[in-house]
Amino acid sequence: MDIKSKVFKRKSGKSKGKWIARIEYIDQETGKIITLERSKDRSADAKDERDRLTDELKKSHGGIRTGERMTFAQLADRCDRLFYQRAVIVEGRKIEGVRSYDTAQNYLKLLKEFFGKRRIGSITTDSLKGYRRWRLKTGSRRPEVIKSGKFVPVKLGTINRELSAMRRMMRYAYGEGWITKDIFLNAQVIDTDAEMERKRLLTEAEEVRLLEACQGERETTYTRKHYGKERTVTANISVDNPHLKALIMLAIDAGMRRGEILKLRWNDIDFDSNLIHIVGTHTKTQKERYAPLTERVKAELVRVREFTPGEMPFPFADFKRSWATAKRIAGIDDLHFHDLRRTALTRWQRYGLPLALAGKMAGHTNLQTTMKHYTATDSDIIRNFAETINSIHAEAMPDVSSELVN
Repeated sequence: MDIKSKVFKRKSGKSKGKWIARIEYIDQETGKIITLERSKDRSADAKDERDRLTDELKKSHGGIRTGERMTFAQLADRCDRLFYQRAVIVEGRKIEGVRSYDTAQNYLKLLKEFFGKRRIGSITTDSLKGYRRWRLKTGSRRPEVIKSGKFVPVKLGTINRELSAMRRMMRYAYGEGWITKDIFLNAQVIDTDAEMERKRLLTEAEEVRLLEACQGERETTYTRKHYGKERTVTANISVDNPHLKALIMLAIDAGMRRGEILKLRWNDIDFDSNLIHIVGTHTKTQKERYAPLTERVKAELVRVREFTPGEMPFPFADFKRSWATAKRIAGIDDLHFHDLRRTALTRWQRYGLPLALAGKMAGHTNLQTTMKHYTATDSDIIRNFAETINSIHAEAMPDVSSELVN
């Protein structure tokens, strides 16, 4: 990059008597000659400023000037066009974009609300900490929470993911030379260790109530107006939701993710071999795998097929309302649909399936993921493990065992 510079003392004008550091270079985007001037009281200070500007321009290939004018909102819009678009899948692989498009858009909206008008060069590590404090103060911004008017604390994991999206954008700006420092380096604002890991499991009793809530007769009470007067009405209604029942069973028995279930096609289900083929494009890791098809899931899917003869067993994008209703009727609190997947993996291990194989069936590429997030070490697992050891010892040393008892 060709940069011309000089230091001189101005003899007229507003900065008369000041020492001027002048830089000239050609903007690589526009082809225009750019002139920068900085005034200082002393010659030595002007020379230092000249050297600083020259160094920044060389490191950024002139991009630093773009960064000085760019707001965070402009950076976010550019990144949105470049890599926060809907995922493009070719031959089963994501080649660009993001799978969780709507989630990414929510992150961008929040980040622009806080940083939007700031110049990207003015954003510092302290600014990131300020964002975290702001998010903790504002709480959850989910539409249903805003509609209720109640304050719901935002989870640290949510803030971590929002800042991770910002880190990608700011490092892109750093790579383009628009800023001269990676503000996330050693910032320690993305604290994954502080996240509360969920250990919630569905108990057998809760499972029975949850599945019963999807089907059968139940009594309901509601208020209605009759000739201008409100009165309470009690009625018996018949409920039959095979779709929700099958969704729940697939998560518990097959350990499938919510998105994987909703994207299932009938030709992915092998009723003869009792296998479910999970296509790579439908998984989080982009790797195909097979999940078990239990008899009760098979029976429920046969019922679903009576109502859904199309290509997909679950021709809808969401089931939040029916899921919330089933939990309320079953009297179950603090249960996420993803907790059913954790329940599945924990039960597999309880039934004797090795941890490595459980992780493989779940589609984990790293065994640590299975151990950290999806294995709830509860008393049943420990108790079963102790019983297994006892049985092995009893078989190996029957005489010693009998002597100890006597």
